[in-house]
Amino acid sequence: MGDKYAALQRAHLHLDFIHANSTTHSFLFGALAELLDNARDSGAARLDVFSVDNEKLQGGFMLCFLDDGCGMNPEEASDIIYFGTSKKRFSNFKFIGQYGNGLKSGSMRIGKDFILFTKKEETMTCVFFSQTFCEREGLSEVLVPMPSWLTGTRECVTSDPIKFSTELSVIYKYSPFKTEAELMQQFDIIYGKCGTLLVIYNLKLLLNGEPELDVKTDQEDILIAGALEDLPERSSLRAYTSVLYFDPRMRIFIQARRVQTKHLCHCLYRPRKYLYVASSFRGKMKNEVKKAEEAVKIAELVLKEAQVKVNKCDRTSPSPTKPNVLLQNTLQKALEDVEAKRKTLAEKQRELRKAKMLPLLFGVNIENRSQAGMFIYSNSRLIKMHEKVGPQLKLKSLLGAGVVGIANIPLGIMEPSHNKQEFLNVQEYNRLLKVMGQYLVQYCKDTGLSNRNLSLFWNKFGYQNSKDMDKSLDSIQYQRKQVMAIPFIIQCDICLKWRVLPSSTNYQEKEFPDTWICAYNPNPLENR
Repeated sequence: MGDKYAALQRAHLHLDFIHANSTTHSFLFGALAELLDNARDSGAARLDVFSVDNEKLQGGFMLCFLDDGCGMNPEEASDIIYFGTSKKRFSNFKFIGQYGNGLKSGSMRIGKDFILFTKKEETMTCVFFSQTFCEREGLSEVLVPMPSWLTGTRECVTSDPIKFSTELSVIYKYSPFKTEAELMQQFDIIYGKCGTLLVIYNLKLLLNGEPELDVKTDQEDILIAGALEDLPERSSLRAYTSVLYFDPRMRIFIQARRVQTKHLCHCLYRPRKYLYVASSFRGKMKNEVKKAEEAVKIAELVLKEAQVKVNKCDRTSPSPTKPNVLLQNTLQKALEDVEAKRKTLAEKQRELRKAKMLPLLFGVNIENRSQAGMFIYSNSRLIKMHEKVGPQLKLKSLLGAGVVGIANIPLGIMEPSHNKQEFLNVQEYNRLLKVMGQYLVQYCKDTGLSNRNLSLFWNKFGYQNSKDMDKSLDSIQYQRKQVMAIPFIIQCDICLKWRVLPSSTNYQEKEFPDTWICAYNPNPLENR
């Protein structure tokens, strides 16, 4: 920053901000999804979400997230305690996280404290983020102990033994782990040479004193306590995570049982794709152009200032001197910077003029026609689900019943909010829904799902004439038709690719083993 600003006041992170920041997640599973996003962004092939009982803690259990991603070294781990900054935003890879806020806002929405264990290269680092510690010690600022050890020898990595000892004493006092041996056991849970274990505890409670998350009702799931939702994705973490990603590749296990993640566009009857030329979605790109224009103005001012200095130096000292040469170099760099900024601006302006092509996919959910609507993804992450459009907005209308629409919106077209539950440009989002309603009507015409044929269509799959009937009859005949109408697809645990299985004669509920590899496919031609 430079010494000339040393005397200025700094902005400090107050403890109250932690709670305020967490309240951006009105949907509880949206907070958990932030933690799943971090695992996916780290390149994890597997993520385990599980609870560990501990009656001494508020809520009676700890919620744990264990992944086999790239992990973090001590320097990288220290970056996660900062708000609003993320190296992902400037990466060429399509990371979901962009703001450096998900870990803090997501975990603090679920509980008051977390402790994170991470391994990378030859180091192991612990990050202790605790509101309880700060409150009980009377601290208004957030202090975060971060001790590190060598993986092989388990010796501490520190240049300040007193600081290291203080960090451990805080962790032993305010975390569930009271000795160094217990801390080492958590690192041992991380399988492989790298990965991360996040433990959230002192969980948030409802007014009746029960935890918001229910891990008792279903031993293989995590539910939102007291949820009265007809849609399983709003009450069951297993159901929600099954559709969380447009292109699922990370294997997710909840309470030691694998989630059957869905490639949603391959799970629908009569799928059809439309290519929408989205010339109107320019909000984000307009902002990019404005930023580029500002960058050009700043660069031109720097160039003008450099030119003035060079001209002044030339008048006072015509012969080449060291200061003159330095000024000439500065001028040359300023010229190059202006050219680069102008080039960037021209590219942004060309991009703004281009019409954006957005694929829209539609299909029918014949297993449960009440679970319909639009699923809107951003950068492959689910933002909105079951959004009713067009004829679906009319009560008791069969037109559009059971139809699911899917859109995966690039960041360059529309940007999601920080909590990834809304879109920043509400006007453009509403325009998208209107357009999808029009395409839904077109889809119904193209596939013969017109008003004249609707009753016949749904009767074929076990739905009686009643418009109020959401699920089909539990008849083997209808189950067989439903299963044969949609191909089975399953993910290989080794290559993580998705494979199509031949139609099955098992017409009961689709159940697959927790471990499946391409070699099990009875149709090896599909493994290409």
